[in-house]
Amino acid sequence: MAEITKDSVRDLVELEDDQGVLRLFDEDPDRVRRYLTRLSYAPDDPVRKRAVNSIRLLSQERSASMPEFFRETIRRHIWAMNEEGGNIDWSAPEIIGAVIAGNPEMFGGFFSFAYVAAVDEPTLQPSLVRAFDLVFDAAPELVAEYTARIDELRGDPKP
Repeated sequence: MAEITKDSVRDLVELEDDQGVLRLFDEDPDRVRRYLTRLSYAPDDPVRKRAVNSIRLLSQERSASMPEFFRETIRRHIWAMNEEGGNIDWSAPEIIGAVIAGNPEMFGGFFSFAYVAAVDEPTLQPSLVRAFDLVFDAAPELVAEYTARIDELRGDPKP
């Protein structure tokens, strides 16, 4: 068993080594979740998007056997968006969207919670738009009712 570090997870994510990420996740899901979440915090780092894609992959590949782990992931990020201590998890909506996109049938009902928590918070809105896109690509019917408001957040003109 190789030591699972932030750097080892980052290296696999940068290389887009999905199988390597899955292997590390199978060894220590909590640690890999923690490091992928940390990687998602850097808005200007190209690895951020790859980390979110890795979370989607993990949900897709492991949520059937570990549904509670992924429900807990969603709950943690919903809670973090509502945290009143000032440490807002600005990437939370996108992480939630990645989990949902990985298994829309199992987790689709959670999008409304992320939406409500993020839609009126300017810090969270860019991540909410990205979460919408992730879920829309996987199951557009789950987010259709939010399209108009998401278009407003994008700055798209109304038709």
